Amino acid sequence: MKEEKNLKEAQERAKKIKIFVHDIHGVLTTDSVYCDQEGQRRYEFWHMDGFGDLSLSANGIIPVFLDSTSIDEEGLHRAKELKLDKYYYKVTPLEKMAKFEEIKKGFGVEDQEVGYLGYEIMDIPFMKKVGFPVATSDAADEVKDLAVYVTSSPGGRGAMREVCEFVLRSKGLWDEWVEKVTKMGYK
Repeated sequence: MKEEKNLKEAQERAKKIKIFVHDIHGVLTTDSVYCDQEGQRRYEFWHMDGFGDLSLSANGIIPVFLDSTSIDEEGLHRAKELKLDKYYYKVTPLEKMAKFEEIKKGFGVEDQEVGYLGYEIMDIPFMKKVGFPVATSDAADEVKDLAVYVTSSPGGRGAMREVCEFVLRSKGLWDEWVEKVTKMGYK
């Protein structure tokens, strides 16, 4: 899918990004839910997607988790593990756009300075609003149609890592970041 999009336009939009917002489920996790015998839910996070969020943060772009599907605190634990400052969880779908506007106001950014990685139809309002709308390869067709960039990776399997690299390459920050990480690590 990504090759069908205008990559030049996507690069130009990515250059403007100051914050990058995404949900947890379908973006950092697959659509799988594991339940034990007591009914406790478990999710699997792809390690390199976390590296993507860390890469953004280390390069002055603020990753923001805006999660509306959590019934437990799995995303909160992942955000703490990544040492991310901005994480909102258990936001109801009806409150999600208001929280998004609050986040923008808090950072003093305009729509065109926000990236958003979408997956499901509930992401459509955000995809229409932000300057750099991105969809996972396994996103709903309606979400992909609104994206300026569609990852080659599915949600929970490298999509966030891929889009973070794309943003950093577009901003001309990737090569310096690679050099820094290979010399000293990223933690």
